[in-house]
Amino acid sequence: MLAPGTIWRRLITHPKTGVLIKTDPTTYKPTAETERHVIARDAACAFPSCQMPAHRCDLDHIQPFNHQDPKAGGPTVPDNLMPLCRRHHLLKHRAGWEVERDPSTGEVRWTAPTGHTYTNPPHTPTT
Repeated sequence: MLAPGTIWRRLITHPKTGVLIKTDPTTYKPTAETERHVIARDAACAFPSCQMPAHRCDLDHIQPFNHQDPKAGGPTVPDNLMPLCRRHHLLKHRAGWEVERDPSTGEVRWTAPTGHTYTNPPHTPTT
């Protein structure tokens, strides 16, 4: 029995990879739909081994948002967003770490200022 007021949300995933699919890309702040999408897709901070739940993280642009010309790059879309806990968000921006996310696999690759790389596999939902 579901509690009164329970809201159901349909999540559509890619049939082969299981990666969550599907918002306004030229605004800095993500729409509620985009935020829900990223939180559902990733479940936790995108830094390797961090378990901070995504709903307690900042949503960070992988390719920086272009505030002067939003159509020029850094779109606010799920493929360009990832949840980062405050610690790892600051690490990325202040310590010079670089991040890439493979939209087809969901894998996130971090490159430290030293050149060392670390990967974080995509979240695998449990049924």
